[in-house]
Order: sequence, then C-alpha cells, then structure tokens
Amino acid sequence: MGEIPSGPLFSVKLWFAVAVLASAAVGSTAGQVTSAQTAKNPEQHASVRKPLGLEQIPVEQKADILMARGEYAAAIAAYRQSNLKSAIVWNNIGMAYHHLFALDEARKAYEQALAINPRFAPASNNLAAVYYGQHDLREAEHWYKRALKHTSESAVIYCNLGTAYFAESKFKKGMKMYQKAFSMDEGVFAPDPSKMVEGGASREQRVAMNYYIAETFASAGKQEGALLYLRKAMDEGFHDRKRLDEDKDFAVLRTTPQFQKLLQQENLN
Repeated sequence: MGEIPSGPLFSVKLWFAVAVLASAAVGSTAGQVTSAQTAKNPEQHASVRKPLGLEQIPVEQKADILMARGEYAAAIAAYRQSNLKSAIVWNNIGMAYHHLFALDEARKAYEQALAINPRFAPASNNLAAVYYGQHDLREAEHWYKRALKHTSESAVIYCNLGTAYFAESKFKKGMKMYQKAFSMDEGVFAPDPSKMVEGGASREQRVAMNYYIAETFASAGKQEGALLYLRKAMDEGFHDRKRLDEDKDFAVLRTTPQFQKLLQQENLN
C-alpha cells in the first residue's frame, strides 16, 4: 500500500453528488499555541496568541490558510509559489480549482499530483469527483476504485463510490458501499458543509440515496438518523407507504411515535 501523507485533509468527498475536497495541510495555523506552551510561558500569553500576518509565514502554510478562508484564487497563486514537485501541493491546487468549479483545471492538477505519486489516494479520489461532476460515471467509478486500491481505510471513498453506483442505478452496489462506509465511520453521512461543492444529481437519485441511508441508520439501531434521512427522501418526493410498511429495516422504527408523526406530517397515515 502506498504511503499517504499525514496531516489534516481538505478531503474530496462526494455527498449526494456533492464533492467534499481533501488535501494534506500543515498541522497548525499561524498564531496558534498549545495549552502546554502557554503554561510554560505565561508572561508571553498575550503576545503568543496574537495572529501573525500572512506575509510572515511560509508560503505553503499561507496557501493552506487562504484555502480554509475560502479565498481559492489567492490560494492557487500561493501554492504555485511553493513546492511544485509535491503531489500534496498539486492536489491542493486542484482542490482550489474544484471549489471554483473550474473542473478542467482541477483535473489537470490532480493528474499532475498522480504523475508525481501514482499511489496518492486523495488525488485519485478527487479526480473521480471531477469525473462525477462531469457526469462521466464510468471514469468516476474507476478512479474511486483506484483510490481504494491504495487506501482501504477511507469511509469517505467508500461513500463516494456508493454515490457513483447510485448515479449509475446500481442500487445494491451503492447500498453495500454505504454500509461499508457507515461501519467504518458513523459520521460519514454528515460532512462539513464548508468543504462541499455541488456536483448535481437527479431527484430520483437523491430519493434513492436518502432512502438507503435511512435504511443504513435503521439497521444499525440509529432511529434518529433513520428518521432524518426518511424525511429528506420524502422532501425529494418519496411517498411509497407500502414500501415503508414492508421494509424490514424499519420494523422497529415503525413502532415509534416519531415515525407516526412523520407519516402524519407527510400525509401518509
């Protein structure tokens, strides 16, 4: 298995045809100090905590901060002044373009990252997200599988692959990937909204994905999550009362007052 760079990630993750972007960044932000540092230097507490200007920090760290602020064009300019022999840097450049919906430029940057390090799974994942956004589902599936080849421990990538399967109407495969992702990380279906970019999905796909996520939560005994995603499915147009009554995964959920209230609110009682 190829070594994946450590450090925080701006991860690229598809979420209902939404991409959540990921790159290795520096571990600290300018001006941050740990509680241990403050304890050792109490007299410097005020001055140490004062944020430094961006001009006073290394260019790559400056770029990471600009990315976190959502200043993507400025981040691209800063990354291009840093180490262009780094797969991480090119992945971050691609991410910034991705946020700007410049998908062709994002694709070129991810491909450059992979030319430097073909085993860099985040770039493969992000490249797949580009193809998904361009509705080239076969290529998206290929690159998600390639990403998993080099890191099998990512709930995010399993979730992305599941989303691609749903877009291809491969519902059983999509459900299997969602269950795998959920088994690895129960928070995989709740990404940080600040790191998501829209990719586009049909209403039917959104209904299916929300419904199957509700099933995933229900089968794990997470009734609150199941109700949340059932409501999302209904908001997108799901109103199949017969299927709700027959679905074994919702057997326990159907006995709860919250479920009956949801049916009443959606005029399905």
